[in-house]
This record gives sequence, C-alpha cells and structure tokens, in this order.
Amino acid sequence: MIRGIGWLLLGSLAWPGLAEPLRIGVSLAIPPYVIREQDRGIELDLLREAFAGTPYQPEFNYLSLRQTFEQMEQGHLDGIINVRPGMLKRGYLSQPAITFHNYVFTLTPLRIERLEQLANLNVVAFQRANDILGSAFANAIRRSRSYQELARQELQVKQLFEGRAQAIVLEERIFLHYLGVLAASEGAPYDPSRVIRNDLFPATVYHFAFDRAELRDRFDQELAAMRADGRYERIFSHYQQQK
Repeated sequence: MIRGIGWLLLGSLAWPGLAEPLRIGVSLAIPPYVIREQDRGIELDLLREAFAGTPYQPEFNYLSLRQTFEQMEQGHLDGIINVRPGMLKRGYLSQPAITFHNYVFTLTPLRIERLEQLANLNVVAFQRANDILGSAFANAIRRSRSYQELARQELQVKQLFEGRAQAIVLEERIFLHYLGVLAASEGAPYDPSRVIRNDLFPATVYHFAFDRAELRDRFDQELAAMRADGRYERIFSHYQQQK
C-alpha cells in the first residue's frame, strides 16, 4: 500500500461519535474510478480524503448514472460525482475534480476517423453519452443501425469482442481495466492487439456536486491542497500500480 493511503481512514476517527453521514451517489461500476466490490476507487478515495478530519463521513450509494441525478434532484443525496455544468437543476458544483477521456473503441480492421461513420454501425455507449458527448455524436447515433447505453460498462467490452457491437464508447482507464480483467480470466478472445482506439472526443472535465455550499467549499479547499502536496497524483498512481 502506498504511503499516504492510511489517511483515508482518518475521517472516521477524528470525530468519534459525531460523524454526520454524507450520502454520495456514485456509479454502479466504473473501475478504477469506482470499485463497488471494494468500496473504493480513485473518486471515492478523493472524497474520503477531502472530508477526513471533519465531522462528515462519506457513505456511498451505488446507483445507475440516471438514478444518481434523479435522487440528487429529489434531495435524497448530499452529493454526486461526475457532473458537468447544466446537468443539474440544484446543487453546488465543485471546481473541476477529474478528467475523463472517452474514445471510440473498435477491433481491427475497422477504424473510425469521423463521428459520421458511426451512423451505419452497431454502437454501445455509457449512460447519458448522448447528453454528454455533444451534438455531432448525438446526430451520428440517431442514424446508427443500433444504439444502446449501458450502466454496466464491462458489458460494452464483452459485446465488442463478441461481435455484438462494432464500436463502443468508453473512458480509456475504464476500458483498459475491464479488458485486463477479461483477458486474465478468458484469454485469447480478449487480445489487446486487436483494439483500435479512435480519438474523436476532447477530454471531458467533471465536477462533483453537493447540496450545500459548505460541503462544496470544504471539498474545493481540500482538492486544491491535494493537488499542491501530491496526494491527488498518489491516488491515481496507486490504482495504476494495481492494474
């Protein structure tokens, strides 16, 4: 375990008997950002560290992406991850917290150079991709042969290699995580050398959202400190070493 991860436990000890649970909505499975089976991941560690030493204790509610937004809007959550400006009607957005880079993944020999080429393909993407990835993507998939959005993103990788999808849209670290898991368990069908990474989207910057300004302010303050003292990068490095 890397030096510095021990601080992730401090939040539950600093305010014995006084911790106020923070109900944070997170996606069902987007490893290495959210690893449900371990109740940790890059984004969960960022939140735990941000609220360590305060009277707040993050408690993670694992939901589909659609449910996280619905429950935040209805006031059932204190915060959610991975929000862009305009996606929520209520709440306070943090400073940029994390950057995702989505790609269109295909298998050789299929190469995609323009989004318009998706129009004649079977495409599978993550939930709310139609809202997040811009009008050019939305226009292309409206003319696609088949388009679906899945909450369980490991199924995207399976469908690509099983031939049920010709192109999948997925964040790079998430794709590599699932490809590694499938290659280790099932072998040859999940050959990384078959993958073409089609770079058609700019990087996407995400914020976290909170239902109270004081929570947002605390997170922003600690996020800046983590970036300055190296804790932010150490969290990412820890999960890269685990691959």
